[in-house]
Amino acid sequence: DPDADEWKNIQALADDAVAVPEGVNEATNPVVVEAEAITTAPPGEFGAFIRRLEQMKTVERKSGQTLLTGENLVFDHDARYVQMEHGVVVADDQGTLETERLIGRFSISNEVEYIEAGDGVVIRSENREARADQAIYNYQTGFVQLEGMAVASGGGTRLSGERIELSIKGDRKMVCKPNALLEISGASGLMLDGIEKSTEGDTEVRADSIVYDESRRMAELLGSVRVRDPHAAINCEIVRIYLKEDSEIDWIEAESEVIIQSGDRKAIADKATYHADEGKFTLDGDPKVKQGQNIMTGNRITFWHETRRMVCEPNARVLLYLDEETKAKFLKDLNE
Repeated sequence: DPDADEWKNIQALADDAVAVPEGVNEATNPVVVEAEAITTAPPGEFGAFIRRLEQMKTVERKSGQTLLTGENLVFDHDARYVQMEHGVVVADDQGTLETERLIGRFSISNEVEYIEAGDGVVIRSENREARADQAIYNYQTGFVQLEGMAVASGGGTRLSGERIELSIKGDRKMVCKPNALLEISGASGLMLDGIEKSTEGDTEVRADSIVYDESRRMAELLGSVRVRDPHAAINCEIVRIYLKEDSEIDWIEAESEVIIQSGDRKAIADKATYHADEGKFTLDGDPKVKQGQNIMTGNRITFWHETRRMVCEPNARVLLYLDEETKAKFLKDLNE
């Protein structure tokens, strides 16, 4: 039942209504409003309503406002929520969100508090794009949680996993776990799963969890880390990747039971660093390098994957296994 003010507005519209002309049999001659008649609809109840609907379709979002559009809408003012379906688009100052099903929650002051989206979600903000089966967006904090086949990409990097948490505002960090995959494109970058035309220089990194800090251009990977690059493969428990401004790898720092495979060389150490521009690996913490049957140990070992040069110092030790031909020549030279 309407209150007094609502009834007054309804009665005013009813008194002014001219939807059905006098003398027309409504049962046999229903009134049909054509699309062309919208702008010239009579000044009655339905004419004003139709004109208002058409105006709302062309409304433009102003700065500081949130605009929601879709095919179907249910709005409950008392419960402070709106439900929209089919072709839903949410636009604000931070970017856009597209989905097929959405529930939005509002505060008492009629401000958006958070949005739950499902049945496929696409979020675009500046140079980033995120996709997932479902998403929760907290408007107050700018925090977004993506669930189910979550993928976030931008600036030459692509992060995917079962769940991604990211911030639209503030420090622009992304946290992905579990089964996280980081792909970095470029001359020293990452190989993308399912992408046929991957570049020769791409790199792929997998871990239990990944924290990617876009503002610092740094990614920290924890737990069962595997790095796959055209130049080497690295297995360990902790990896930090530092990127250049163009999102190519600058250098990599690996810790805890580091194993590196580069060509026919296999290395183990407590800690390793890799400088991409130089193609140089530096191993610390009881490092060992095995090439064929030959083994090198020392306090620090440095090797370059392109020139195949190695430097070991201090306390360097090398154990050489010579093939029969080399051994025979060596003994012959000694006798002469």
